[in-house]
Amino acid sequence: MLNHNEALALIAALVNGDRWLNADACAVFLGMVTPNGSPNRRGFLERVACRPDFPKPNPITRSWKKSEVDEWAVNRR
Repeated sequence: MLNHNEALALIAALVNGDRWLNADACAVFLGMVTPNGSPNRRGFLERVACRPDFPKPNPITRSWKKSEVDEWAVNRR
């Protein structure tokens, strides 16, 4: 269950039109591809998405806000 602040943030992102990325899109966005060019979904989920400093996914759609993923990636450089 979402707490009040998380619910408000989710509604604001949906209303604002923030883009949402699934695991495959996050993997590609972060440059995690296999040698044949496919998204490395497993690598993303096992090594990145589980990090405590990585943005939390939308619990309903299991997707991440692109703006938060982008901010996280910039801060990691």
